[in-house]
Amino acid sequence: MQDGKQVAGYFDIEKPEFAFTQGPAWLTIEKDTGALSGTPDVPGNFEVIVTVTINRSVRTLDESKLIWGQEKVLSEDVARIGEATQEFVIDVR
Repeated sequence: MQDGKQVAGYFDIEKPEFAFTQGPAWLTIEKDTGALSGTPDVPGNFEVIVTVTINRSVRTLDESKLIWGQEKVLSEDVARIGEATQEFVIDVR
């Protein structure tokens, strides 16, 4: 909050990452936005499964240094904090 207004949203901090679990070869996905694009080469019904995950950086700090206002990072890791899957069919005629 700055001057009573929100200046950062949830997705400004936690970045979702989109990926195909299943889909036709001609279809691509933008990993940062989930936008789908592609040009079908044949008509038909195509099953698509998209998974989005949210990870965050986890740091272990030396607490004895924090007491004196210093930050010493002992280790860094990545933790998965969420995942969702969406299944749908694209009908190409």
